[in-house]
Amino acid sequence: MFSLSSFITATFGAILDSRCYLEGGGSAESFLATEDLAVGSIIGKLRINGDPTAETGDINLSLREKNAPVEIVAGTKELALSVELDKEGLRGPSSIYVNVICIRRHSTDPSFVVPVNVRVTDVNDNAPQWIGTPYTLTLSEVTVPGTRILQGARAEDADQPGPFSTVEYQVLPGPYSEFVQFLNPLEGTLVLKKALDYEQLQNFTVKLRAQDQGTPPRHSDTLLRVVITDADDQNPRFQRESYTAELPVDGRPGELRMRPEPLKAVDQDEGICAPIQYTIVQSQDAKYFRIHPHNGAISLLTPIGYADVANGATLVVKATQIDNPDRYALTTVQLTRPGSHSDLSTLAFVQKRFVMRIREDTAVGNRILALPTNKPGKHLKYTIPDPVNSQFFSVGSLGELVLAKPLDYEKMTKHEFQVMATDGMTNSTAELTLDVIDVNDWEPRFRETHYEFMVPKSSLQSRADSFEGVLIGKVEAADGDRNDKLELSLRGQHAGLFEIDATGNIYMRPEQLQSLNESTVHLIAIATDTGVPPRSTSVPVSVTMEGLTLAQSGWNSSMLGMFGMIVGLFLMIIVALSCYIVRSKKQGKSASSGLGLGRNRVHSQAHSSVSSANLVTHEKLAGNGNGNGASVTSGGVSVLHMKHGGNITMANPMNNGLHHVASGASSSMALGSSAALLERERERERDRERQRESYAATVRSIVSRASANGQLFEEEDEIEHDSLQTENNNRKVAATGAISGNGVTTITTTSANANGSNLLSATDAMGSSENNLTVYF
Repeated sequence: MFSLSSFITATFGAILDSRCYLEGGGSAESFLATEDLAVGSIIGKLRINGDPTAETGDINLSLREKNAPVEIVAGTKELALSVELDKEGLRGPSSIYVNVICIRRHSTDPSFVVPVNVRVTDVNDNAPQWIGTPYTLTLSEVTVPGTRILQGARAEDADQPGPFSTVEYQVLPGPYSEFVQFLNPLEGTLVLKKALDYEQLQNFTVKLRAQDQGTPPRHSDTLLRVVITDADDQNPRFQRESYTAELPVDGRPGELRMRPEPLKAVDQDEGICAPIQYTIVQSQDAKYFRIHPHNGAISLLTPIGYADVANGATLVVKATQIDNPDRYALTTVQLTRPGSHSDLSTLAFVQKRFVMRIREDTAVGNRILALPTNKPGKHLKYTIPDPVNSQFFSVGSLGELVLAKPLDYEKMTKHEFQVMATDGMTNSTAELTLDVIDVNDWEPRFRETHYEFMVPKSSLQSRADSFEGVLIGKVEAADGDRNDKLELSLRGQHAGLFEIDATGNIYMRPEQLQSLNESTVHLIAIATDTGVPPRSTSVPVSVTMEGLTLAQSGWNSSMLGMFGMIVGLFLMIIVALSCYIVRSKKQGKSASSGLGLGRNRVHSQAHSSVSSANLVTHEKLAGNGNGNGASVTSGGVSVLHMKHGGNITMANPMNNGLHHVASGASSSMALGSSAALLERERERERDRERQRESYAATVRSIVSRASANGQLFEEEDEIEHDSLQTENNNRKVAATGAISGNGVTTITTTSANANGSNLLSATDAMGSSENNLTVYF
């Protein structure tokens, strides 16, 4: 009894031993650890039943893997980190998988293996890194604000996809930061924010920042250097506002001496510094003087008297850029005679009328025209009486006309006004005409940002055979420049199927849809103006053909149906050929089985009911040794026995039914003379004729083999000669016809020498009522 209770206690104790099992009945442990967890930190505690303490514990815990990135704290169930973690897998493992071995103390049970998986979570530990920095740009000073000056600037963040790796871009505040800005914080596209001026600023540097969306965010900075190139946007400028020179006392021709310095003008575009050409503006006194086109030296051409220029003269000198005639400057040269007092004369403009062309994009503040008077260098007072033009222009104390307000060709193409000058004693008035030159400063604009058109199925069907285009829709575009005209065009893979006219109507020819394999066509409509330089803009256009997909589906179905018919016909041909081949092989096997048993064994194929008894066999009949042929019939079949010098009996391949059919046909013909019966009889006669020919061929074959074996004739020439006498020989057959009870007709020849020649004749002489033939040789 004590032994049984001990056994039960031990058994239940073993069953209830839960050491090394996971709490809750799991089979593996999982933990989460951030990648910035410090080495030595506790990842988690293993939920394994048992006590791992060294002295009083009942289990031992260890790791199967050597040099594992984690370790078990001695005497505990805690899992500690032993290496650095990195979710990106650069500085450490991005995940941990180990196996914990648990052994029960004081037990012979095998050890337990508990898989432990540690998943590493991402933290914002990487800052965005700029690609391809630093950036350097070269911009012209005439670059329009809003132009995209840098595309593709980007920074990459090595953190996992999410807010830690999403990069935002910005221009840091600082000197010149007002010139550029990012088009979108999430896109590295930089646009020009403020107009540039080479004469004031040749280059500048700004700082760009790429920052992620972590908390706190991480960032990296880079520099953008912008180099500004000069453009031809400035007029030339003379060194002085005006010059003076004295006429020679004696009026002789020669070069005049300029004061306070030689006449000179330079291009204000320092980066271009275009060469200058000097000319004298036509006036009443200009005919006496000449100016050198390159150095500006003025010379007297012809002698002049005192009366010609008693009060002196004023010349207007024009300095023009050689590469751009629209860029020029004016100055005055006051010519006086020695000892004269021109200052006491009446104030007057050098010209009564000034005409000039000016570009509409001329910058405000530019000096566009000089209004010289006969009192240069004096501070005169100028006014513009016209209240409208006084807002656009102003005149300085030295007579320079300055632009005060931007010009707009689309609003006003010409400015005509008067300028009045006074020195306090006298007044003078000049008329000014300024023609504004149009500048292509407007891009074409479409009314919509995306056009979508639907072509009804009825339109495609009604004009499928017509050469008249189908109107799909209309796109509308306009240009802010007054004189610019728009040219519309289409681009895209299937643009050749469509046409667009000058008004924006889009047409399509239905007959061209055969080459189209899409129900929706995507095009690009481009509008280009005629300005200089031309500007263009584009808009996407989508055209959907209703019913085109169905038409294509029907076409595919018809093609599939045709293909299926071809395949079916092909399969039928294959099946027919296969049946024919199988039937031919069966007939070949049957023929070979009948003829291949031996040279003296023939199986007749005349009808399907032939049994194994329908054979022509070379046998010796027991008790028939007298040299005479014996004919044995069985079931309407004759058996041929041959011996040397003996007889041959052959079975007629025509079946027994022929006799009855022929007899029935003869009876029918005797009873009536119907045309249909006659025709049928003729067909049967033809069939019997073919059968007799086949039978004759079989006889020839048997005779030939018998002759070859020495059983019938000694000389083959006679056999060959006699076997061919089927139609031409006189059919003399000495035959004795005997019809046995089973329908066998026997023909016996008495001469052995005539056997060969009469054999075939006997076959031809057979009537339709014959079923079998026995020939004796």
